[in-house]
Amino acid sequence: MSYLNEAIQKLKARPLTSLKLRDVPAVAVAAERVSGIDGQAFRRDAKDYDEVAQTFLKRLRVALDVTTRELRDAAWCLWMTTPALSDHRDILESTLARIESCGRKPPGRALASSFLLAFEPDRNGIAEASATLRRIASRLGRPWAELHDQHDLFDWQAGPQNVGRQALTDGVSPTVVLQKGGLGALDSRSGFARACASETLLQLSVDTEIQADTRLKIVKSLTLDQRGGLIFEEHAPLVANALVLPFGGNMPAKQIRDQYLSLLLELFKDPRLPGSRWSRMPQAADIVRRWLTEQSLRQFLDIVDEVALERMWVYRRAFWEAVYRADLISEAWVVFDDAGSRAARRAFGKDVSFATFDGSVQTGHAVLLLRVGRGVVAEWSHNGKCNIWNDAEDRSAPKLYGRTYSPFNLRSNGDLSLQRSTFAVSHMSHEGPGSWQRKVAAKLHQMTGVRLQPSDWERRR
Repeated sequence: MSYLNEAIQKLKARPLTSLKLRDVPAVAVAAERVSGIDGQAFRRDAKDYDEVAQTFLKRLRVALDVTTRELRDAAWCLWMTTPALSDHRDILESTLARIESCGRKPPGRALASSFLLAFEPDRNGIAEASATLRRIASRLGRPWAELHDQHDLFDWQAGPQNVGRQALTDGVSPTVVLQKGGLGALDSRSGFARACASETLLQLSVDTEIQADTRLKIVKSLTLDQRGGLIFEEHAPLVANALVLPFGGNMPAKQIRDQYLSLLLELFKDPRLPGSRWSRMPQAADIVRRWLTEQSLRQFLDIVDEVALERMWVYRRAFWEAVYRADLISEAWVVFDDAGSRAARRAFGKDVSFATFDGSVQTGHAVLLLRVGRGVVAEWSHNGKCNIWNDAEDRSAPKLYGRTYSPFNLRSNGDLSLQRSTFAVSHMSHEGPGSWQRKVAAKLHQMTGVRLQPSDWERRR
């Protein structure tokens, strides 16, 4: 026991010395290595970076030394804080120079990550940061060095173009290109991803060689969020142009056209209707209206096909398809009853556009409204007549693209006379000397100057 007391007394007699701690704890060093596992240096969400930026504004102006960690934090304060260091040219230049001369990777990686996240070509300091990153890219390690070698990633002008071009080659979004290259944490909403998407969409709008299904897949992965809306609203004109303009005057296959229209109508609504969002893309809107004219004609013919008598309907279908092939139909709109409405949505999707009857009609009846020349045609299904108004401005003529129509207003008081302003014919005989097809063809010739021949509408057996 005496030995224990003696040891205690010796300890008490020793002078106290302060515990010496490392400037950077080992656990922090390890955490920093982990945080940069995919080549990035992340922001610490617990920090108030606005406060950090305010501090740097004062410290860097008086040329005080900063630690590597502080320099890394400064990189995150260049654009996305209030104040933004890039708005102060002397601070911007000082920060970039310190990062470039720093011998450690984290500040440069933080600058690279901050650059991609905040990227906007006309933003203060982007060009200067681009120049710095291009000079230090080789020492940032993977994946930055490889991505810069492959795509000139840090070139603020060429980088988005190159990544966009690679995205088209691979048939994926630019974000996927960079994620495959090692930037697993790159957000599809980052500024650089937005710029790459813009470049990809611009390239898509002029590239006519890409397969239609691949084009649609790329646009969807590039521009849509998880709910099916646009990630960036400003991309709306680019999206419409990328999907539509490469087809030009060519009509894509029905299945492809319907898939494209399903997306376009969901995003921008029907360009024929009030409240649509097509004013910023007029060239694409014109093409989509032409697609919708064919789709409306097909809606009417396909849906009525399900319920009409074949012995009379097959002739009517052949005739109106011949009128369409002759390019006489500039616009088309369909009016369905409840049964037809349900069938149309099943066949063409929930966003397909058409009108309904404001009044009772026989189950399954429908009306096809066509703009032909200056006039309007109202073709009834079943045993209804074909009604034609010479002038679409006639007060009694139905206007296309209404939401509801009274059945009475879709019938004219016309007869078979070509001299009257209204014309009407029953679908009684087919293809004979006095057939309704010849009478309607004569009326359309009067209205358009284009003469259809019986061989144009004869049934293909």
